[in-house]
Amino acid sequence: MRVANRPLAFILAAAVLACSVVLIAEVIGFAVHHSPLLVHWTTWHHWAVSTSWDAYVVRVWATILMIIGLVLVGLEVKPRRANRLPLGAADQATEAAVTRRGLARMLRAEATGVDGITGATVRVRRRRARVTAASGARGQAAASALTQPVTQALAARLDGLGLRHAPRLAVRVVPRSR
Repeated sequence: MRVANRPLAFILAAAVLACSVVLIAEVIGFAVHHSPLLVHWTTWHHWAVSTSWDAYVVRVWATILMIIGLVLVGLEVKPRRANRLPLGAADQATEAAVTRRGLARMLRAEATGVDGITGATVRVRRRRARVTAASGARGQAAASALTQPVTQALAARLDGLGLRHAPRLAVRVVPRSR
């Protein structure tokens, strides 16, 4: 929901600004001409005066607006997906973290640093890091032989970071397709 907050806030601010400008123009127009300028609000005023609060249409619109409000509040209350993994610190006053994207880049660089690996795809979640490394060799046997060195290099890199809760490492080495 964080991604949607800024555009929604902009739209809401623009709507409030537009309504404010229209309201100011209508107040000035009513004071000068005694007639509506931009919005024919007199029909709304007559409808509001003749409609009671317990009318069916008022209840329906109130229910719709309450449901929309509850949905928006529910979306905002829901916790965000964690995109940072906390690092261990010697002092409790110090707080450091690494982003999941940053950890994925580190692991990708570490995997491609192993001899025989030409590329790697890394997906980091909160509890698991899944690495698919592409071998330069064509055969499955040669690719399987690279699984152990890649796993050791990645485990050493994760241990060196000192993550508070290191994700489990799942490594798969695939042979070159052509």
